[in-house]
Amino acid sequence: MAESLQQQLVDSTCKENDENMECAVCLQRCIHPAQLPCGHIFCFLCVKGFANQNKKCAMCRQEIPKDFIDQPNLLEFSIPLENSEGVENDFQWFYEGRNGWWQYDERASEEIEEAFKLGIPSFELIICGELYVIDFKHKFQYPKRNSSRKRSIKRDKINNVVVKGVAGLR
Repeated sequence: MAESLQQQLVDSTCKENDENMECAVCLQRCIHPAQLPCGHIFCFLCVKGFANQNKKCAMCRQEIPKDFIDQPNLLEFSIPLENSEGVENDFQWFYEGRNGWWQYDERASEEIEEAFKLGIPSFELIICGELYVIDFKHKFQYPKRNSSRKRSIKRDKINNVVVKGVAGLR
């Protein structure tokens, strides 16, 4: 009976085929939707953020398996962004991680591109539930609370970069 009630709550908050599915963490449309074993669905980066912080579902507090981030249950559908025309002239934003370059997810890349076009030297962006500084002048990103953890960033054409994956997903 408890399992049935839990599933009803999941069904009422996250509809798998709903094109307006909203992530309960970032309150935006899901990007790379990931379904936890409890049934709740969030953006993969939002799951990654709260899984690294407290290891429990943000909705029901059920424990998240240790291997979930490495082997997430990604849903097959993808929800287009409002302005899904892509970054101008096929340029995308990348950050350097372990063993190579990773592409930012669509939403982050669009926000970074918008700030870049405004010509501001830096701006702040939430990534994995943490506030990051994107520093265009020095071409770095770093968590606002720890400026010593810098990663290089770059803007380049997608075909010019060997990419490990998108937003931590291979």
